[in-house]
Amino acid sequence: MPAETTHSLRVRYNECDRVGIVFNSNYLVYTDVVATEFWREHLGGYSEFNGLGLDVVLAEANIRFRRPLEFDDEFEVRASVSAVTARSLTLEFDFTRAGEQIAEIEISYVCVDSEQHTAQPIPEQIRSVLEGD
Repeated sequence: MPAETTHSLRVRYNECDRVGIVFNSNYLVYTDVVATEFWREHLGGYSEFNGLGLDVVLAEANIRFRRPLEFDDEFEVRASVSAVTARSLTLEFDFTRAGEQIAEIEISYVCVDSEQHTAQPIPEQIRSVLEGD
């Protein structure tokens, strides 16, 4: 089973537009928070990956909004691996509030050398964790 992590969050006032709805770009901020927790839970933290001289950069993000989040809402985001290739990985982020689906986000990342920013293969020890082997 591919790796997954669920993390709880609460909407803060500064994340909302003037009518109290979460501004759309904040959903990507939420995915970044949850991705950090994903790396911590499954790989000991993002610094472990950086210690290999590697980084991941966002290549593509797709968002499907179902319902709005509002100020002070508590919600959960489940991050799961949906694909791993030689040099990239895709995480799916499912947003729910009290069991109700809020949004679905799919983000593809490319593994790169942290200094040259050139595409690199995902190391086998990382790949095996991501794929749940």
